[in-house]
Amino acid sequence: MLKRIKNIKGIGKRLGDINLLLNAEGFYLPWNESQSALFFGNLKNEVTHADWNDEKGNKIRLIFTPQKFNDRIEDSTLNVIEVEYYTIEQIVEQIRRQLRNSEE
Repeated sequence: MLKRIKNIKGIGKRLGDINLLLNAEGFYLPWNESQSALFFGNLKNEVTHADWNDEKGNKIRLIFTPQKFNDRIEDSTLNVIEVEYYTIEQIVEQIRRQLRNSEE
């Protein structure tokens, strides 16, 4: 799974293809179709990220810049700079560290 996901990284990656691949692995955007269209349709030409989550709480984060946006959002393309995978355990530990640091 991780090898296929790492192949997402690159220039001119079609958003619909990325979404299909991640959905096949059990990862989904936390938005409905209109929210996704609003998010991706309003991006500026700057580095940003989006998270796909699975039902266990694991996360795949894509760090990207928009390349070309179409009326059909799934046909839009991204320049994917990095693909990060976080397990729920890593996420929980990060939250614990942040809570400890805020108490100090």
